[in-house]
Amino acid sequence: MFAKVLIPTDFSAASVTMAERVGEVPGVREVVLVHAQRSAALSSADEDALRRMRELVQRQGFPVEVVVAEDDGTDLPARILRTALATGANLVAMGVRDQGLLRNLFSGNVAATVLRDARVHVLIVPQSTAGDRQALFSRLLVPTDLADPAPEVRSLLKGAAGDGTAVLLHVVEPGRSEAEREAGGRIAALKNNLSAPGRELEPLVRAGDPAHTICAVADELGTSLVAIPRIGRRDAAGAAPLGSVTSAVIGCVKQPVLVLAVSIRLVIETRELRSEEFGLAEEIWLDYHELKANPKTDRIFGVFVDGMLVSVARCRRHPDGYEVDGVFTPARFRGRGYARRAMDALVEACQHDTLYMHSVRNLVDFYGEYGFISIPESDLPPTIRARFAFALGEMEGANVQPMRRAAGWFRR
Repeated sequence: MFAKVLIPTDFSAASVTMAERVGEVPGVREVVLVHAQRSAALSSADEDALRRMRELVQRQGFPVEVVVAEDDGTDLPARILRTALATGANLVAMGVRDQGLLRNLFSGNVAATVLRDARVHVLIVPQSTAGDRQALFSRLLVPTDLADPAPEVRSLLKGAAGDGTAVLLHVVEPGRSEAEREAGGRIAALKNNLSAPGRELEPLVRAGDPAHTICAVADELGTSLVAIPRIGRRDAAGAAPLGSVTSAVIGCVKQPVLVLAVSIRLVIETRELRSEEFGLAEEIWLDYHELKANPKTDRIFGVFVDGMLVSVARCRRHPDGYEVDGVFTPARFRGRGYARRAMDALVEACQHDTLYMHSVRNLVDFYGEYGFISIPESDLPPTIRARFAFALGEMEGANVQPMRRAAGWFRR
């Protein structure tokens, strides 16, 4: 799982700590040392430091590849991650002086940026753990949402991860005793499913805020390392580089943390909403003019990811025409093509009707792909035009462009 480990080094004590402990990583067979230099050439002092780092790793019995990522105009994290990709590294292992610097993943800190943008597993080892006698993988804390674990998590728990203990932790909302009891049964079943020789699994259920509880339990149990997926199913539908719980855990945990680049297969369904589901669309529209749905006049098309509505588009019947509006995807789900899926479904279902809309100007080209063309305000049916009566013939000033799609238009 971690056959080739890449260690970024700036010759600091923190990066030396990581080099000293790389032998504790299970399955490691080869190490890459990468130095992303800020200057045009290595100084003699830097060359000596890099040689000592290489020898430190070699004394642990591992072959070492040394890469000097020269300044090519890109930033240090980009060069480190490019080297990880080029060398086929399975794990980026970073020593950090101050783990608190990882609280803001957009701070510009090199380690935080690598952690945020990596597409491989990332191990963070604080310099303060250098004198810790616990092997890194001897007592794991593995948070779980009780879903079937990703293959990467299974591999960590069932593979050659060394002897020791792993605690499976599930956090429930406070005050929900019934949910806590149910979680206890499910996590016990999960433990039985994941048990492996040489690794004792302990199930644990706690109530509280997920991230703060994970960090508190790590302290309480004397955890050697927290292993957590980069993103959970709840956040996988969005475009965030790290899940919300994982980001918060990184901000409060004191122990080494392994962020696993898990693969999650999402079930995406695009369909028309039933009238009893219109409330789901209204929840999404709270951040979009607080629109309301009317089963008598509306057809609403939505995109569901693992059963969660993430994008909607509406076709509303007026006395004198059909209007498309309410095309909206909450910010955290944008960038994944969900709005396009919703529009695909709407246009397919309503292709035999002439459709009108008020488009914001920066989306005119997007709707043009569906056959909508810009028209004068006067060409809108009266009841549809009335929705923007406040503009009084000045829709352009309101950043709105009336558009029409002819019935039967098809994409050529």
